[in-house]
Amino acid sequence: MRVQLPGVSRRRRLTRPLAAALALPVAGALLAGCGGSSPQSLPTISGAVGEQAAITIPHGMDAPTKVESDVLVQGNGAQLVAGDAVVVDYTLMNWTGSKLIGSTYSTDKSPNKTQEFVLGSSTSLPSWNQVLPHVTIGSRVEIVTPPDGAFGSSGATAYGISGKDDLIYVLDVVGAYPGTADITGTMAAQADQGFPKVTGNPGTANPTITLPTGATAPNTATAKVLIAGSGAPIQTGQRLMVQYVGVDWNTGKQFDSSFADKQIASFVFGSSAVISGWNTGLAGRRVGDRVLLIIPASAAYGSKGVAAAGIRGGDTLVFVVDIVDALS
Repeated sequence: MRVQLPGVSRRRRLTRPLAAALALPVAGALLAGCGGSSPQSLPTISGAVGEQAAITIPHGMDAPTKVESDVLVQGNGAQLVAGDAVVVDYTLMNWTGSKLIGSTYSTDKSPNKTQEFVLGSSTSLPSWNQVLPHVTIGSRVEIVTPPDGAFGSSGATAYGISGKDDLIYVLDVVGAYPGTADITGTMAAQADQGFPKVTGNPGTANPTITLPTGATAPNTATAKVLIAGSGAPIQTGQRLMVQYVGVDWNTGKQFDSSFADKQIASFVFGSSAVISGWNTGLAGRRVGDRVLLIIPASAAYGSKGVAAAGIRGGDTLVFVVDIVDALS
């Protein structure tokens, strides 16, 4: 049963501040000139990939009546395909009011972090789903969309976008990950008495967590590196791309698994998007690590639990987390 676990971040359950509200894909062309795009009819964009774009709407120009797009900078990475977890930075302007709405490069208001979505999914803007397939990682893409390619007739009133507003997105494609993306490596023998045992190396199967018979769950959060990665240490504020599985120590039941669902997860490390036990347990870890986390209720879901997931108040949780990547 799929449930929304507060703080456990994955498309359906991970919190993404403006991913569904502001920064979702725009349906349109694949490359410059495709799908009816005409770069001459689009606003002028300046600024380098990796920084907030400057968007200039020529005086007197009317907004297009359908989604139009242009690849401003061609990246040299892999092509995006439907089902990828795509990570972007963006700048957003309301054409109708010639007003800058926001940017993930901003430091003074939300959003100010990279945004993640599943390409082709219903949680992504229709226009992004149309434009981005086959665009390559590292590209900067301009997308202009009428309301039906963005937030529809309802708009996004919290950000000053009405149901009649035409929008301009400039997207920098930071990365993309298939649902099965994972780390590499082999776990060493685990001999700790009274400790959960993990089987299933990366690339072979959904990891299995076997709880120790008759052992009492620890009262304090515990973390153990099962596979040591060779990547850089993760930093607060980075968006982590992870695979994970979770088991309730008290019931012995698996309540969640990105491995089984083939949906890589994403969250901003150090944020409230995940339970505090993840932030403390993953602190100081590296990209490529597999980490076993034992998290008491006080650092998980407290006295309330998550009934829909079968997690009762006071339950201790056990996770295996693979840190696939970290994006600034």
